[in-house]
Amino acid sequence: MTTHKPASQTLLRACWLILPVVVGGLGHVAVLKTDLLASLALPIDGGARWRGRPVFGANKTWRGVALMTVFTAVASASQAALARRYRWRTPLELQQSARVNAGLAGAVCGLTYCLAELPNSFVKRRLGISPGIRVRRHSWLQYTIDQADSVAGCMLPLRLIYRSEVAELLTALGLGMGIHIGIDQLIYAIGVKSRAATA
Repeated sequence: MTTHKPASQTLLRACWLILPVVVGGLGHVAVLKTDLLASLALPIDGGARWRGRPVFGANKTWRGVALMTVFTAVASASQAALARRYRWRTPLELQQSARVNAGLAGAVCGLTYCLAELPNSFVKRRLGISPGIRVRRHSWLQYTIDQADSVAGCMLPLRLIYRSEVAELLTALGLGMGIHIGIDQLIYAIGVKSRAATA
C-alpha cells in the first residue's frame, strides 16, 4: 500500500534536492560580478554560425559550464559531509550509494543545468532573438521558458540519482524556478547584466 508523505516532508526533501544548484548559481553570479576567470568566458559554439546566425550565442560560455559544474559539485559534497559530521537524518538517500557519491551527483546536476539551456538558446537564435533581448509578443512565455529550462534539466538526474517522488520533483521544480527568477533579478540589480530593449 502506498503511503503519502506529509507536505512538510516533501518540501524539506525538495529544498535539500535543489540547494547545491542554488549555491552553484549564486557562486556563478559572484564570479560574473567580479569578472574572474575571464579567459574561460569563451562561447561554447566557438563563434560558429548556422544559416547565417550564431548557433547558441556569445552568452553561453565555457566559464558558465565550468563554474556551475564545479560549484554545484562542491556544494553537494559539502552538504553530504556536513550531514555525516553532525549525523543528520538527511531527507534524501543516494541510490546505489556505494557507486555514486554526492560530489559526482552535484557535478551531473550542475552540468545538466547548463546543457538544458542550450536548446532554448538555439531556437531563439533561429528566430533572430539576440541574447538578452525579449520579444514584445508573448514576452511572458519567453521569460518563463528562460527561467524554467535549466531548472527542468536538473530534474532528470535528480530523479535517476536520488529516490525522489514525482511530488518532490514538482516541488523542487517550482522552488527552483522561483529562486532562479530571484537570482535573475539580482543579476540585473547588481549590474552583472543590463536590461536589453524588447524586439
